[in-house]
Amino acid sequence: MNLKDRLDIYYTKQETVVHDSSWIQHNGGSDIMTPHGAITLFAHHYDIDSFPITTGQIYLDDYCRIHHMQPIHLHECIFFDIETTSLTSGTGNYAFLVGIGYFTNNVFTIEQLFMREYAHEPALLYYFADTVNNYKAIVTFNGKTFDIPIIKTRFRINRIPGFPVSMPVIDLLKPARSIFKSIYSSCSLKSLEELLLDVTRTDDIPGYLIPDVYFTYQQTGFDPRIINVIEHNRIDITSMVLLLVFFNTLYQMLHAKQFHQVPSNLYKNIAKHLYSRNIQLFVELVEYAGFALLHNEHSLFKKYSTALKRLGYTDRALAFWEKYINLFSLEELAKHYEHVVKDYEKALEYCSRAIVIINVSPDDNELNSRYKARFAHRINRLHKKLQWKHTAP
Repeated sequence: MNLKDRLDIYYTKQETVVHDSSWIQHNGGSDIMTPHGAITLFAHHYDIDSFPITTGQIYLDDYCRIHHMQPIHLHECIFFDIETTSLTSGTGNYAFLVGIGYFTNNVFTIEQLFMREYAHEPALLYYFADTVNNYKAIVTFNGKTFDIPIIKTRFRINRIPGFPVSMPVIDLLKPARSIFKSIYSSCSLKSLEELLLDVTRTDDIPGYLIPDVYFTYQQTGFDPRIINVIEHNRIDITSMVLLLVFFNTLYQMLHAKQFHQVPSNLYKNIAKHLYSRNIQLFVELVEYAGFALLHNEHSLFKKYSTALKRLGYTDRALAFWEKYINLFSLEELAKHYEHVVKDYEKALEYCSRAIVIINVSPDDNELNSRYKARFAHRINRLHKKLQWKHTAP
C-alpha cells in the first residue's frame, strides 16, 4: 500500500461504505454514549473458575516484592492491550481497538472499545480513562514500549484529560525476556502461551495483518477479519492474566526456597534476573544450584562475588575465590590483602600468579590485556608500598 492509498483511507467516499453494522450486535457489541459521543463496546464475562487460579494466587505479593512494588491484589489490576493502524509508534498511529480486563468479585470482564470511525476516538479515550482510573496498576505485555506511549500520544493529540500517568505498570515482557530469552527461540505472547500456559490459538490472525484489516474496514464498512482481530485482542488479555499468575507463582516458590520445584534449566537466567532485585535470594539460588552454574559464566561469577561482598560475607567470598582461581578471583584476593589486610607480600603473590596465567594463556584477547595492565599497575604500586614499609622509621 503506497502513501496515496494510505491517505485515501481518511477520505473514503461515503457511497462505497457498507452501512450494515449487524455484525457488531451479532458478536455481542453495542453502542454506548459518553460526553464525547458514542463508542462501540464488546463485553465478555468469564467466571473466575474458568481460570486456573487458586485463592492464594489472587494476592500478588511475591511478584511485587521481586519488582519492588507496593503489594497489590489481582482485583486491583487492569489488563490492557491495543490493536493499532501501524506497527510503529509514530504520532499517526491510532489505537482502533482498546481491550481492558478486570476482576469484579468472581467474574473477569473484558471490555473492548472499538473505534468505528476516526471521529469516535475522543469517546474511546474518555471511556478508557474513566475505567482505568478505578484501579491501582496497569498490566501489559510490551506496554511500556508500545501500547502506553501510543495511547498517551492519542490523549495528548485529542486533549483528553485523565490518563493515569503515575499509575504503576506491570510489563510482563520484561520478566519473560529475562528468564526465557536464551531458553526459547521467541518470547512473544503467543509463544509463551504455548510453552508455559498450555494455550493454543486456532485461526489466529497474524499481528502484521491487523492494520490492513482496519484500513479495509474503513474503506468498505466491513471486513470479516475484524472479528478475528477482536478475538485476537481478547485472547491477549486473558493470556496476560495467566502469565501474571504464572510469574507470581514462580516468585512464590523462590521466596519459599522451593528451588527443587523450579526447572533446573532456568536457574542461570533466574539467578541473573534476581541479582538486581533480591541479592540474598540470588546467593541462595546459586548455592543451591551449585557452583557449576558459574562455570564459563564470567558475568555471573562476578555477580556472585559482588553479592557476597555486599552482604558482608567476606570469609565466604575469600574461600570462594581461593577455591575457584581465575583472573577475577586473583584480582579480588589481591585487592583484599592490599587494602583490607595490608599484607602487601600476600597481595603481590596473587598478582604474580595472575601474570603467570595471562602469559601462558593461548588467548591474547582484550579481557586478558586489560587484566594484564591492571595487574602490572598493582604490582608496581605494591613494590612501592613494600619499599616504603621497609624504609620507614
